[in-house]
Amino acid sequence: MPLSGKRICTGTAALLCLLFLVSCGEPALPYEAFPVGSRFERGERSAWSPVLSPVVEETTGYLYIDNLDDTFVDGEVTVNHSDYEIPPQLLARLLDTMAEYSFKTSFYVIDLETRMSFGLDVDHAFSAASTVKAPFSVFLTREQEKGTVTLGDLLEYQERFKVDGSGDTKNSIPGTLFTLKALFYRMLYNSDNVAYLMLVDHTGEEGFNEYLAEIECPDHVTRLNHWINITPRNLARVWCDIWNMKDRSEYGKLLWEYLTTNQYNDLEVALPEYAPNCAHKSGWNTRGYHESGVVFGVRTYICVVMTETGYRNDCIYQTIRNLDNIMKDYDIWLKNRPA
Repeated sequence: MPLSGKRICTGTAALLCLLFLVSCGEPALPYEAFPVGSRFERGERSAWSPVLSPVVEETTGYLYIDNLDDTFVDGEVTVNHSDYEIPPQLLARLLDTMAEYSFKTSFYVIDLETRMSFGLDVDHAFSAASTVKAPFSVFLTREQEKGTVTLGDLLEYQERFKVDGSGDTKNSIPGTLFTLKALFYRMLYNSDNVAYLMLVDHTGEEGFNEYLAEIECPDHVTRLNHWINITPRNLARVWCDIWNMKDRSEYGKLLWEYLTTNQYNDLEVALPEYAPNCAHKSGWNTRGYHESGVVFGVRTYICVVMTETGYRNDCIYQTIRNLDNIMKDYDIWLKNRPA
């Protein structure tokens, strides 16, 4: 008997379906039933493990972090909440590297212990590409905490969701059912575009736009376009929210787990000595290449780098290394400053 509509059985119908499948021995479903929280390796569609890796880091001893009162001078590297001054040679190396690549690059760094921050052109809007999935994941986690959506919600893949780009969900057969948790994982594991579109369709655009307005993002999603422009300041605030919520609930911990075990981690490529202790969400398209996340190095800090280069990521790596050198110098400065 073919299933219709959303292909979701409830109540008595669900029981009858179960009895029918058991009696048949091998279920002949018209879709692949992914387990809740299914995991897979790139190129595979159903290999999975129900066991999650442990949370990488606890926030015990750290302050509640925000960047609401950070101020910056356009075109200048500005330091907030500290008397620290970036050494001229480190600043020159950073700016020379950025100038060498001759395209727009902005960055924002926030120390998660002291709240010292520094950045350059943090209010320049960039095409977000897949970094839009970071603010959406915060919104989706909040909705889970409120109970408006659940990890067990079933979403149906339809042809209208199919787009090119990262992820494997686009290869699914129309009618395939996914749990919200499986799509949440896919959206962050290998930046699955179809998973993102299905999740936004499930929650609706209004709530996500309210969160974008909360972080003062200059753009919003519509029914026709789920891709936005965003600034380094907006992304840094998103990562403040991620940091503050990661131990707040089981849903915040799950979000953190996904952000510390996903692919395409340019923080760890740039800073291999710290791998695998970085949470991140990167994004790229023909208009830009970006990386954002939390670095666990000599200092623990939020790092956002956004560029207007297409698919080139060499500037990202060099810039991140230079920013980390400044954070290492800041750590020495902290340890040697007068009490």
